[in-house]
Amino acid sequence: METATKTGMVVLLGEVSVDQSKVNFEEVARRVCREVGFTSDDIGLDCEKMNVIVNVHAQDANIAASVHETKDEVDMGAGDQGLMFGYATNEWDDKLLHPYSHVLSN
Repeated sequence: METATKTGMVVLLGEVSVDQSKVNFEEVARRVCREVGFTSDDIGLDCEKMNVIVNVHAQDANIAASVHETKDEVDMGAGDQGLMFGYATNEWDDKLLHPYSHVLSN
């Protein structure tokens, strides 16, 4: 599952293999935001008033089977995991074509 935030909003999206009837994703998002200190509009996010959008569904059975079945650790996959990033910047590495901060972090 992935998360995205914007002023006054948290979006939960992706695929999970847990029984969604047993997890209140909105409640979890509010609790986590409260625990890390997002408790006021003055700092960009108020856990009590924020809009929580949940767009989560069951993980594809083929992906789940390839990740969760018993196999050697070296053959274990991460399913359909990926890394996404993006923001506006004029600092970039002209050879790798990535933002300079991303190059430095790697």
